[in-house]
Amino acid sequence: MVTENHKDIALKAWEVYQGLAKGMGESAWKIRAVYFATSAALIAYTYNSSSPILYLLASVLCVLFFVLESGYRRLQDQYIEKSIAIERTLNDFIANDDRPEFPESIGTDVDTPRVTDLLKLLALKRIIFWLPYFVLFLLTLVLFVLDVRKI
Repeated sequence: MVTENHKDIALKAWEVYQGLAKGMGESAWKIRAVYFATSAALIAYTYNSSSPILYLLASVLCVLFFVLESGYRRLQDQYIEKSIAIERTLNDFIANDDRPEFPESIGTDVDTPRVTDLLKLLALKRIIFWLPYFVLFLLTLVLFVLDVRKI
């Protein structure tokens, strides 16, 4: 038998998942902002210092920040998936279903992101996520190869 307590637990779990997903999204945007500010400063410094080898450092930073943000995005996706499962339960409560479908477990634990999970972030539908990193990675490599520096 479903009690009011079950509904309260489901609602609280949904609120927690929503908060965690929001927090992961905000952290990912902060990572992105730090990367773009750092890379812009590094590119400008490299151009002025006439030391093109630093362009390669910018490329390495691009990869590192991309992997870091990818991890946060993947965790956010997992919390969104958990939130959707709880929403189904809440919809059952709203519909006065006698047997609402609860997720297998309710908790904040998530799977460790795997490389295959991170590769899913490279899908075309997520172009806004990966394209800026790709462009800056190519830009820094081109600047290095062309030996662009202040004359």
